[in-house]
Amino acid sequence: MTAIDSGRRSDRLDHARRLAEGGDLDGAAAIFAELAADEAAPERGEAGEGLSVVVERMAERLLEDGEPERAADVLLEALSVSTVGDPARLRVLLGMAHLEMACAQFAGAVEDSRQEGADAGTGALAIELLARTLPLRGRDADAETVWRYGLDHPDEALAEQVRLRLGRDVRPAMEEVVEGVEA
Repeated sequence: MTAIDSGRRSDRLDHARRLAEGGDLDGAAAIFAELAADEAAPERGEAGEGLSVVVERMAERLLEDGEPERAADVLLEALSVSTVGDPARLRVLLGMAHLEMACAQFAGAVEDSRQEGADAGTGALAIELLARTLPLRGRDADAETVWRYGLDHPDEALAEQVRLRLGRDVRPAMEEVVEGVEA
């Protein structure tokens, strides 16, 4: 590698930073990812850190815009780069994207359970899973609405199964864990 090559790479790193600061996160991510994946790049670690910051911003925006699938794609691509900075944070964001996608699937299953002859057990399960997942995304009021929908459902078999599911308490299992820690 020559001094000229090194200068070009540094220029590219600076260019990626300017792109990120200017709001071109896609362009910045592409450059950071290329540099971070280049084993000969002296600023490989720095590029991995830049990639992490840019992808985190991109994923958060995509989640806010209701595009969890795109957020997951961006995060998975970044996590495939071995030198990406803060992979734990990116994995948490990936999990959040998957939770959003899961909520959409559960909501779709709840809608499908409105059809004539739909399986009450599947509908009740979809309602429970949606209602228990929504609070993980800070949507407690929506979870309450889902539980209420299930409890007031015109299909009495489904409503009864929702009542049973709502009454299930996950705390006894946790009490055993807490007791084990305290011992």
